[in-house]
Amino acid sequence: MGREATKAAAVSVISFSVLGLPAPQGSKSAFVRGARAVIVDGSSKTGRDKHALWRSQVSDAANAARGETQFSGPVGVSVVFYLPLPASDPHRTLHAKKPDADKLVRSVLDSLTTSGVVRDDSQVYEIQAMKLYARDGHWTGASIRVWDAADEEMRYRAESKAAARASR
Repeated sequence: MGREATKAAAVSVISFSVLGLPAPQGSKSAFVRGARAVIVDGSSKTGRDKHALWRSQVSDAANAARGETQFSGPVGVSVVFYLPLPASDPHRTLHAKKPDADKLVRSVLDSLTTSGVVRDDSQVYEIQAMKLYARDGHWTGASIRVWDAADEEMRYRAESKAAARASR
């Protein structure tokens, strides 16, 4: 796990790596048991176990990287997932198969909330994600970067106000 927390031009950034096998946040299944509605992760027990392990690894790495930092405003998140290279095609680079990128990202965002990096994943206004194969001895896992977007919010706000004034 790498750690980097910087403050430059009032922009805070937390960057860290997570070693492990990225696991997607599965869909939920609902059913009635007796008179109660029950909601569970829709994947198999094995899938739920893999997901729980991955979420724990991401939360632990995020906790170690964040120190005392908790973002309270809008943030951006960038994630590069490194997935196992298939033996059948060792020259492949871009991962265009399951698991779905959006489900992998959901798992990371929930872990960022659990770890306290963000109060709620609704704070994320920008997401950048890539799925690559772990080639040439690269580890499986993810490189994650979270940045404070307060400066961007202020810039967009100023542009919006200027445009409103100009249209009067």
